[in-house]
Amino acid sequence: MNTYPKTNSSVLKDRKTALVIVDMVNGFLTEGVMSSPRCASVLPACERLLQFAMDSGIPTIAFADCHEPDCIEFSSFPPHCIRGTSESEIAPSLRRIGGDLNPRRNWIDTYKHIPKNSTNGAITPEFQKWLAENSHIARIVVCGVCTDICVMQFCLTLKTLCNQADRPMEILLPVDAVETYDAPGHDAEACNAAALQFMQQAGITLTDTIDF
Repeated sequence: MNTYPKTNSSVLKDRKTALVIVDMVNGFLTEGVMSSPRCASVLPACERLLQFAMDSGIPTIAFADCHEPDCIEFSSFPPHCIRGTSESEIAPSLRRIGGDLNPRRNWIDTYKHIPKNSTNGAITPEFQKWLAENSHIARIVVCGVCTDICVMQFCLTLKTLCNQADRPMEILLPVDAVETYDAPGHDAEACNAAALQFMQQAGITLTDTIDF
């Protein structure tokens, strides 16, 4: 496996950085047909990133797969993360850090939860509105699952959106905070490696880890 430089967390405290957490929901981590122990294994790394973001006042977007029972996506994937079920909820540990499970939720104004109905959070109207309203953001750290599906689609779409608008944007991907699943015809190691290579070639910055 390739190794990449580490990133010191101090460089992220520039008031131009945001954190995006992709699909760290129960339905991909601990329950349901799409859940995977490999995906669950990056939860501690995502927790550390979110805690750092909350402590540092770094704005955070947390995407959560959330579908209607008749969602058209279910023609490609098994039914999962249906609205109103626990599968569509972000992992409890992240919700506690972000404030969702904290009675003082309104005390924290840097954490934003965005449900999504497709694999690509970058095309949600709520995210595009946030991106337009936060023109000072020039770096987005991305973590979560799955490396070769939702994470890669978000990163590549965000990069091309910003390129089209001539907007400088570094997309920083800590390799220890992304993962994908093993299944017949879907080798996790191979899919991870290919996705990371594709993203790096497209201008995404890969880092082994954020060093706190």
